Amino acid sequence: MKLNYKNKNCIITGGAGFIGQGLVKRLLDAGASVFVIDHFVFGAKKSEVDKRAKIITGDVRDSIIFNKLPKIKYDYFFHFAAPSSIVLFNKNQVECIDITIRGFLNSIHFAAENNIRFIYPSTGSLYSGINPPHHEKAQLKYELLNTYAKNKVLLEKLADVYRPKVNVLGLRILAGYGPGENHKGKIASVIYSFCRDMASGKSPIIWGDGSQRRDFIFIDDIVSIILTLAINCKELIVNVGTGKDISFKEITLLINKYLNKNIVPVYVKKPKLYLEKTLADTRLLRHYYKKPLTPVFEGVKKTLQSL
Repeated sequence: MKLNYKNKNCIITGGAGFIGQGLVKRLLDAGASVFVIDHFVFGAKKSEVDKRAKIITGDVRDSIIFNKLPKIKYDYFFHFAAPSSIVLFNKNQVECIDITIRGFLNSIHFAAENNIRFIYPSTGSLYSGINPPHHEKAQLKYELLNTYAKNKVLLEKLADVYRPKVNVLGLRILAGYGPGENHKGKIASVIYSFCRDMASGKSPIIWGDGSQRRDFIFIDDIVSIILTLAINCKELIVNVGTGKDISFKEITLLINKYLNKNIVPVYVKKPKLYLEKTLADTRLLRHYYKKPLTPVFEGVKKTLQSL
């Protein structure tokens, strides 16, 4: 399916982030006009954002920032301005909660007031403690969720409240990874972190014994799925995953194979409320998105080649 974004006006908050940068480039390539709002505090630099986009520097917690947007009709609002890691929440919980909740409310309110299609990321971490594969209708176990996941639950509830006023789509993105995470440092994805460390001869650090499993989905697929579903999906929540999982230990073996090395991981104690397994039920996703997804062995190779 060809993405029909030509002459569309799109707002992207967090446009300097990992997924945000991918959305910016793909939308511009598809002929859209893109307006990025970002405050550049999580490592990404303004210079890394595609220069064809109009960049507005500011914090989405301040609703006045939207007054800086040109007074035109907008078609899509991609809200990706929020901390995306439990590591950040553990470091500064109050700040991360404030950015996540207040930024979301300001953004979805602007979308509702201006009749803009609103797309935001939730997380596959919501499925902690639930037997896989994880379906969108699964009964969540709130007591097993970490602070990051609990905030995403709240966003989904708020989106449901706003749904009568705005055309909204939430995406439970599983374990995203791929080229373009260099700015994330210690909060980069497991695969990117392992690739970066092992390519430089360092032992990757694994919480637990390496048997934990994730449904890893490559960044190019994430971006394509988001842009496809933004156009044609009528659901409130959709999983964004591959429907296949792999263990952390298997990832290190795969990287060693590509590097022709035998680097042994360092195993450390798992934190509380640790997520053991994610595996998306992708039947709903596949109703809307038909293209083949990048196998993890290919995604790992591309990630290594990007370093």
